[in-house]
Amino acid sequence: MKMIQTSQHKPNPAGKDRTKTNVSETLLAAEWVDIKNTGRTSVDLTGVSLFHKAFKRDGSYEWELVLRLSGHIDAGKVLRIHSGNGPYSVVRTEDKLGSDYYMFTCNSRYVWNNDFGDSSLLWQPSDKVTIDQASYDPYPPDGVILQRVGSKLVVPARVASRW
Repeated sequence: MKMIQTSQHKPNPAGKDRTKTNVSETLLAAEWVDIKNTGRTSVDLTGVSLFHKAFKRDGSYEWELVLRLSGHIDAGKVLRIHSGNGPYSVVRTEDKLGSDYYMFTCNSRYVWNNDFGDSSLLWQPSDKVTIDQASYDPYPPDGVILQRVGSKLVVPARVASRW
């Protein structure tokens, strides 16, 4: 099952995201994570869950379920999981590029932390197995797609040189 991993992440969409209410579906959908099948065969995602670190006021955290996955992902393909309820028509063109399949978290709030950083965790509860985990540092730049390097999600070098 190690054939799937978090490959990219856009945790901090461009635009005002400080409000807890009245967030547009377009802005919510601009926050996403990619799950890529890096193997040579289709992978059944049934039973795989996506989690993230939900931080408490005291700085501690607990793993919070983002979404239970289902279906199959073909070899070399990318599943993009957008925050929000959709529909797909609210997704900006730039946030459609690079994915083969899509899903929504089906909630009306942002998922990924900016001020503490965050980690995505792919977990197989039935076997109690961590399939993949990747993290990014606090305060990712607005609108930047983080790329995977090892187990870190980082600002690409071409973008980092502008900061």
